[in-house]
Formats: sequence, structure tokens, C-alpha cells
Amino acid sequence: MVTITPIAAACGAEVRGVDLSRDLSDELMLTLTQALYDYRVLVIKEQQLDKASYYRFGEQWGEPIPHVLDHMRMKGWPAMMTIGNTEERDRDDRTRNGAALWHTDQSYEAVPASATMLYSLIVPKVGGQTHFADMAAAYDALDDATRAYADRCSVGHLYGQTRLREDEYEVTSLASDRQVEAVPTCWHPLVMPHPVTGRKAIYAVGHGAFRIRGMSDQEGSDFIYRIKEHCVQDRFVYSHRYEIGDVCIFDTLSTMHRASPIGLPNSLHDDIARLLWRISVRGKPRVRDSLSGTTNLRNIQSM
Repeated sequence: MVTITPIAAACGAEVRGVDLSRDLSDELMLTLTQALYDYRVLVIKEQQLDKASYYRFGEQWGEPIPHVLDHMRMKGWPAMMTIGNTEERDRDDRTRNGAALWHTDQSYEAVPASATMLYSLIVPKVGGQTHFADMAAAYDALDDATRAYADRCSVGHLYGQTRLREDEYEVTSLASDRQVEAVPTCWHPLVMPHPVTGRKAIYAVGHGAFRIRGMSDQEGSDFIYRIKEHCVQDRFVYSHRYEIGDVCIFDTLSTMHRASPIGLPNSLHDDIARLLWRISVRGKPRVRDSLSGTTNLRNIQSM
């Protein structure tokens, strides 16, 4: 039996009783997609997946996205990446901790990600959490004047150009001219209605957000930074500590996230060793496209 239990935090729910290595019915996928839209973050427990079954699950949520950092793509699986500190490349601090800043996946691309999932294979005893900010709740909590102004703002995004907080790391560097050319400045609304639920959320005020149309560069940067400080207050943030077998999937149109900084282990058995497999997708879940446009996900109940 599938159970979906809200987490006692700003957002998130825990899912048990699902085996993602098997083919999932439309009914179950509707249940999972509805839960994601309700809770913004789902933690699906106790999974045992190989790369093929994990990728197959990822395809149910949209079109998997090969990351612009093509040198970090998983061999044989260009739309998957390893995240952690167990590979030779991770000896570089900026690579290992390149996600230890608030960001929204693919916000620096014209068509951004709609969901990301992380499958946990090696879990550190110390550190290694992912922190999620509920951007829908943060939008709702804006004062009326700021909310009305934010509704009209268009934000320029360029890879790695945002103003960082003191506790944030710099994003992993683009490694070639080809990568730089692949992600020119793009523009997204500061407030984005969700394409499925219609609920408004603040969108992507980390990583590459650096300019607001109609403002000077300094004014735009200051306003983005002020909104980011609002969004990452403790009351909007859920910090997930992984267990082996967790598949953590999050709605990137309604959340912002960051990793906890982590050091280098001496071996895979070290207390700080960490390994996740990452898939980001764009577009709507496959089950949404296979059903009538009149389907109302809000009527789907947890099993």
C-alpha cells in the first residue's frame, strides 16, 4: 500500500510502498505527481535501482536534460550526473561544492527544468543534506506592495552571475567556450504561475539571477538579493538528510535548493562519503500528456 506522509517542515512529504524499479500505473503516477504539486518535495523511500530503471522513472516526469557541464555527464547516460565527493574530479573544491549555493536547476536556460530527482547511494554520517526553500509559500508571505511589484518583474539569468551570500560557494565553472555559448543570458518572470496548478511562486533568485528589466544593474541586483533573503528564511526551508535508497524529487518551478558543503573522504567507507545520481527534466509528466486535458489532478487522492 502506498502511503504519503507530510513532513513536519516547511514543505515535503515522505512516500513509502512504491517500487520504482517496476512499471508504474497511470493511477500511481497521478498520485505521485499530485503529491509533488501539493508538497513541492517528495522523498520516496527504500529504493533499489540500477541506472536503467532510475532513468526510466525519470522519463515519466518529463524530458531528461543533458547538463551544460558536458564533462560531468555520466558515461553512457548523458542526461544523468553523479553528485557527491567520491570521484577524482571532486578533488576540486569548486566542483565538489558547486551546488552549495541557492539555485534552481536550468534557470539559466530558456526552457528551464520542471523537476529534479536525486537518488542516494552513499550517505555521509556528517553533512550532505539538501536544503529546499518553498517559493510558493515565500511568495504568499510577501507584503502586498512587494508582491504587486514582483508580479511585473522580468529577471535576466546568466550562468553563475548572481550575488552570493557569505555562506554560499561559487557555482561550478563552465569549462569551455562551447559551454559558455550554450547558455547566453535568458529572461524569466520573477513570479511564475505553476503550469499545472496555477499557484504563483517566486522563481529562481539564486545561481544566475542578476538583472531586472527596467532597473539599473545595482538596483536589480539589490532587489533580487532582498527577495532571496526573504525566501531562504528558516520558516520556508526544509533540510533533507538522506538515507540510502532515497529518491528525492522536487518541483523546480516552486522550490529553490542548495547542498551542504562537504569535504573529501579518504575512501567510500569514510563518514563523509556521499554519492547521488541526478536527473533533471523539462516539461510535464508523461501521464499528463496521455490523459484528457480535462483531468483535474486536485481530485486525485493519495492511495
